[in-house]
Amino acid sequence: MKTQYHRSITAQALSLHFGQNALETVIAANLGQDAWQYQFGHDHFHYDNNSFATGDAYLDELRRSVMDALQHGEAVPARKSFGRLTHAAQDFYAHSNYIALWRESHPRGEEEIDPLLAALLTDSRLRSGRIYYPWEVFAFIPVLKPHVLPLLPRDSHAWMNIDDPSRPDFDYAYAAAVKRTKLEFERICQTLSPEQIHVLTGVKS
Repeated sequence: MKTQYHRSITAQALSLHFGQNALETVIAANLGQDAWQYQFGHDHFHYDNNSFATGDAYLDELRRSVMDALQHGEAVPARKSFGRLTHAAQDFYAHSNYIALWRESHPRGEEEIDPLLAALLTDSRLRSGRIYYPWEVFAFIPVLKPHVLPLLPRDSHAWMNIDDPSRPDFDYAYAAAVKRTKLEFERICQTLSPEQIHVLTGVKS
C-alpha cells in the first residue's frame, strides 16, 4: 500500500495500545520497508511474486526478533521489528488476490472480512502480483504508469495491487490490514509479561 495508508492502518490498529513515541518508531520501521532498495529483490517483504512461504517465514523471523529484543529489554529494536512485521502483513492484502477470493465467497459483502480465513490461505488459487522486469519498474512512476500498464500481463503487480482507493476493493484490503495488524499485536502480547508489553508499547498496563 502507499505510504499514507500504511501509516493510517498502523495508527488505527495500534494507537490505543502504544504511546506516541513508541508508535512513531513502529510506523517509521513499517514505512522503511518501502524504501527503493527494498522494492526489488525482497519479495518476502511485500508478498510479491507468490512468495507466500518466504513471506510467512519472514513474519516468523520478525516475531522472534521482537521477542529476543524484549528479553533483553531493548525497546527500539523490538518496535522496529514489529513495524517491519506490520508492513509485510498489511501488504499481503494489498498485493495478493486474497480479497478477491474472499469477495467471491461472500458476494453480498454483509460480513466483516476475516483476514486469516484458513480456506483462503490454503486455496490453490491464491496468487500475488508478479514483478515483470524492466517494465514493472516504470509502472512505479505515476506519470509513466498509464503508458506502461497496458504492456503488462494481468497477473503483474501493477495490475493486481490494491494500494490506494482508486483500486477495486480497497476498503476491504484496508479493513483486513487493520484487523491483521491488531491480531499480530495480540499474538505477540500473549507470550509477553506485563513488563515486556510496557517496554514494547511505552504504556503501563
